[in-house]
Amino acid sequence: MDNSNKNKQFSEEDERIMHERMLERRKQREHQQRLAEEKKQKNKRKLKKLLVAAEIFLAVIVVLSLLFIAARSLGNVTFSKAADYISQSISNLKPGDGYPVELGSGTVKDMSSLGDCVAVLKDDSVVLLNSTAKEIADYQHSYSKPVMSVCSGRLLLTDRTTGRYFIADSSDILYESELSTEVYCAAIGKKGNYAFSCADDNAASLLEVYNSKYKNEFTFKCSDEYIIALSLSNNGKYIAAVGIGAENASVYSVIYLIDIENQEVINEFELKGVSINSVFYSGKESVIAICEDAYYIIKNNSELTKVPFTNNTISSFKPYESGNFSIVLSKYGSIDSGVVALFDSTGDDIFSVDTESGIECVGYDGKTVCFVDSDNVLYSYNSSGKLVGKTQLEMSAQKIVVNGKYCYVLCYGELLRLNVKTDITED
Repeated sequence: MDNSNKNKQFSEEDERIMHERMLERRKQREHQQRLAEEKKQKNKRKLKKLLVAAEIFLAVIVVLSLLFIAARSLGNVTFSKAADYISQSISNLKPGDGYPVELGSGTVKDMSSLGDCVAVLKDDSVVLLNSTAKEIADYQHSYSKPVMSVCSGRLLLTDRTTGRYFIADSSDILYESELSTEVYCAAIGKKGNYAFSCADDNAASLLEVYNSKYKNEFTFKCSDEYIIALSLSNNGKYIAAVGIGAENASVYSVIYLIDIENQEVINEFELKGVSINSVFYSGKESVIAICEDAYYIIKNNSELTKVPFTNNTISSFKPYESGNFSIVLSKYGSIDSGVVALFDSTGDDIFSVDTESGIECVGYDGKTVCFVDSDNVLYSYNSSGKLVGKTQLEMSAQKIVVNGKYCYVLCYGELLRLNVKTDITED
């Protein structure tokens, strides 16, 4: 009896002790869980702080990078210009509504590539659109005869009637001025210098060259010829000018090569019975001049060579900053067949493509040649002459701009964006 009561007492005591130990272990586990949760939350807060610090660091890097880019783009940078540039760059990260874009029939006068954008010259503005059709800039103008020259990320827009002009990049108008005279032609160079051929009371034409700081650097009076084409060398030291004159009822052309720094004509070439319409500094001392049925190449500023196109006429000429250029030839002067040819900076033929139909327009960006024929087919060729794209368009094309992997085609007021490389299916 006594033993059984003793065993029962031990069992109850053991149960009480076990229960207390269980409660203690539960409290310990809860405490450990609280500690673990507090550590987890602390680590989260620490990680969040690190992420915020990393974001701030990256933002600083981006801002500094944008300031560096702005410094290169804008020259003398002010805080307001830098702030505007950064604000514009951040805004540009948002995509546009996509292509096609309606520009209005008959309002587009010219198109060109400007950095990563396509610059569209209209009757009352220059609009810059990126690859998503976002409007990067809209530079309004009231010029009656606007002409656009683009080089190395800068745009020169000139009113040929009044001589008013402005220089802009993809973020801002950098400079505005007025010549107060009629302008025959204008050009901007890779180094940021630019030039005009203007009317003058005491000469047939006046050539004025300005440096990248917008200061007049050189003035040249051409007594007998009207200067109708200009090109600045890539190093900014030379300018080539084409003057057109008449003598004994016959047209002649003069190609002037001018040293800007020394302010002197280093050479000139007179071509009797020839009407040169375009000129291009393809290299440091190499100049390409285009007429109706041939091109002339001047090497070392001294050696003139004529390259004729027998029985063919030149209908289009597209130079590029690398020095390469493309020419579209009409076979025997016919609009029903053509040849697209690409040349390097020394004037050597890289490749040519014969077409069975006429060429409506051509574009070139230094890597890809794109053209649309009279059957509304867009062709893309790489610099090796390989066909990399072929697309049937619904309408005929008026203008083309090639910019990297995209080709921008204007079709009766509608701007299309197409990949230069497409799957090619043989008919």
